[in-house]
Amino acid sequence: MVNKTYKTFIFISLIVASCISYHIYTVQSQSISYHIEHQYAKLWVNDDGSIDLLYDIKIAVDSGRISSDIFVGMPNEDFTLGEAFQEDGTSLLITKDFEEGPAVDVKLMKPINAGSSLRFNLTVNVEKMVYLDETNPGNVGLQFIPTWWERIVKDLRVLIILPEGATSENVKNQPDYDNLQQDPETGRMTLFWERMNLAPNQKFIVGVSFPKELVKQYQVKRTGIEAFVYDFLLPILPIIVLIAILIIGFILVIRRIRKTDYVKPSLKMESLGVRRGLTAVEAGWLLGLGPVKTVVSILYSLLHKKAIWVTESEPKLKIEVMMDFKNPSGEKKSSLRYYEIMFLDAIKEDNTLDEGKVANAVIAVRDTVEQKMKGYNRDETIAYYKAIVDKAWKQVTDAGIPELASQAFDENLLWLYVDERFNDRLKENLSERVLIPDPVWWWYWWWAKPGRTPPTMRTPGEAPESSPLPGAEVADKIVTSIEKSANGIVSNLEKFADAVAPAQESTKKAPVRRGSGGFCACASCACACACVSCACACAGGRVR
Repeated sequence: MVNKTYKTFIFISLIVASCISYHIYTVQSQSISYHIEHQYAKLWVNDDGSIDLLYDIKIAVDSGRISSDIFVGMPNEDFTLGEAFQEDGTSLLITKDFEEGPAVDVKLMKPINAGSSLRFNLTVNVEKMVYLDETNPGNVGLQFIPTWWERIVKDLRVLIILPEGATSENVKNQPDYDNLQQDPETGRMTLFWERMNLAPNQKFIVGVSFPKELVKQYQVKRTGIEAFVYDFLLPILPIIVLIAILIIGFILVIRRIRKTDYVKPSLKMESLGVRRGLTAVEAGWLLGLGPVKTVVSILYSLLHKKAIWVTESEPKLKIEVMMDFKNPSGEKKSSLRYYEIMFLDAIKEDNTLDEGKVANAVIAVRDTVEQKMKGYNRDETIAYYKAIVDKAWKQVTDAGIPELASQAFDENLLWLYVDERFNDRLKENLSERVLIPDPVWWWYWWWAKPGRTPPTMRTPGEAPESSPLPGAEVADKIVTSIEKSANGIVSNLEKFADAVAPAQESTKKAPVRRGSGGFCACASCACACACVSCACACAGGRVR
């Protein structure tokens, strides 16, 4: 009787737990109301049968908030991650996700709250996209289904750049395109479609067919037992294995209950929690400082350490490395961080900066941060470093006299700059105060008279005047100097942000395209009149 009771209790508990989990997930999903302002799709059909696929998506939250992730559905599991970045050039971490079909998990730098929106670009390379067209002999084709969403898509655009040699005479498509033109970059023929106000979960299917001679590789539809094994059995094999494991586990639990006395259950959880030990520059990247501001923070870090001096500020910064830091094996240079050393290595013979090498320094910061964050709680870590920033501001505001406030500001400079509201808080916290800029604040004086001898305590005659100044004036000068440094380091902010691409996690071919647009492409087949007929495995988009 007791055994039967245990069995019944466990069985009912499993059912109830499943129902509760599903209910919680459903409630959470329904609590977020959002819409897709636009979803632009651009793809290049490659001669190896793959595509380079680029999404340009703008998502707006109407109520609730998207806390951490946006999932963009992919055509199949054979995709290689490229890059993702926000409209302001900030790189976004992306990973593969297969929980509800193949997808790219775009990790947000911060939540998207009601009334706010986020625009981002995403690129991938997807293999096995072009199939033999059984409907049109001599042709191959592909079918694309842009990612569909649980909410309305206001503006959907699809642009397909066909292989070289495709013309309006040898290409078939469905539905009718809205525009046919020549791609200005490649000279190849492009087809364009646009649809407005797609309903939730509505799919828009595009198919194209073209001569098979235009590609070197393509797939052939499986038939018979091969199709059954690969297209039906293998996809559900993980589910079969999971069910078998659950059944075996259930049987083992019942047997264990029969043989052992009751032991009070306990729950233990291990978590790495907060990732401590990041430098101010690294923490800035984690908090969303972005590529350009990360470079500025490295510049100010080196000025703070008196490792460099600015000899010219316009039109480009010209930087001189101090003698103590020129020796690669010297004690001074060995005390620098890896990104500071890379920045010094980016200084050319004419004292200007090699933007490519500067970008590599930022990439090193980004990759190091992501490596250090593995296994740690991202949200808790972000909160931890925001608290450090707030503490730094408090030390400045709590300082009683100008000398102490100035010292606190100098010591906490890099942590203050990490704040996303740095300019605003600078003016808020300093406007009513008096500061005394120290003659040896290289980070403060460089912009005033570039080319002069760097100020030192040993040469007071060469140092700038050190007199009390209104905090508002100091704040304005700091903001101005930071803007000048950003413009002086990077000539093209957008191009520089593009150069800071996410690290590849696969040896497969990575997408080589950039631009505006985006697409969840579903290949393997195309429309009945234009291409082959076979199964599509595209996944829809979702948020969390």
